[in-house]
Amino acid sequence: MTFGAWYRPIIGPTVAGVTVIAALTLASQPAAALPSAHPNARPATDTTVKASSWQEAASQLGTAGSLWEPARTAGLKRTKPIDVIADGLTFASGRARSGDTFAGATYGATRGASASRPSFTIVEKWADTGWAAEPATSTSMARVGSTPIRLGSPGTDVTVTAQVFANCFVQPSSGNPKNVPAGYRCSKADVARTGGVLRMTARPASTMTEPGRTSIVITSTGLTYAQLVAIASSLEQASGGGGDVTGSAQMVAMCGQMVDGAMTYEKASAFAASNGYSMRIGSIDGEAQMVTMDFRWDRFTVSVVKNIVTGCTYG
Repeated sequence: MTFGAWYRPIIGPTVAGVTVIAALTLASQPAAALPSAHPNARPATDTTVKASSWQEAASQLGTAGSLWEPARTAGLKRTKPIDVIADGLTFASGRARSGDTFAGATYGATRGASASRPSFTIVEKWADTGWAAEPATSTSMARVGSTPIRLGSPGTDVTVTAQVFANCFVQPSSGNPKNVPAGYRCSKADVARTGGVLRMTARPASTMTEPGRTSIVITSTGLTYAQLVAIASSLEQASGGGGDVTGSAQMVAMCGQMVDGAMTYEKASAFAASNGYSMRIGSIDGEAQMVTMDFRWDRFTVSVVKNIVTGCTYG
């Protein structure tokens, strides 16, 4: 997926057209395929994966947040996987306390988008984290206005406010770009003419589906203001967890906290439970223990040495 000029480079290698903070790839594997008995096993701290659906992308990140999938796409299709990135996450009591997340995908033309070849890119992060691949501000971008966005089903919906921008400010053809004058405004028609940007923080209508606060940026080319707002208004929550995903970014980060914090098995087990996960012992002092072969996406299997957690597998 190529994000082009919509994204500011961040120190690190490039993954799918986005320069990211880190690129240590986590391969999602079942517990049986990983070295659960290795007393020196250390978890990866960064995740860069691709997902075939928004539900899978949400599960790749973990249960401490949600992603939001557009149900209406102005007739445009997503032809490439969703990029999922996480870096430096830490957790406590079911919430992210630090780190960066990202999930993004393009619908429509992935190259050479124009009025005749429309496209939009949607990128998201958990609201409590930073951007692992940060949306940039165009030097031509100016405010169109704000608009209410209703999320959820009738009767159980919530209204959030979105800010809409267009790239209508004309910069000089040579020399350094100028600051957009204070109070300068684009029109709704400029969204289709010059490209639009919509920013919002989605949240679920009910506490039953928390946590779900998600920062979202939608950038469009060749779409009208009404189409851009309609895409945002169609967003549906995709919660993390479940499915066949093993070793989510959250679980990998939590394992890092257990190992780096030299947690005892009892402390690590309580830490896992406070974040909605379970735990069992796979090896003690390098000796493998008998464990069941059933799959559970929310379970850590840990190695302990002198009752200190030294490594994890997942599932």
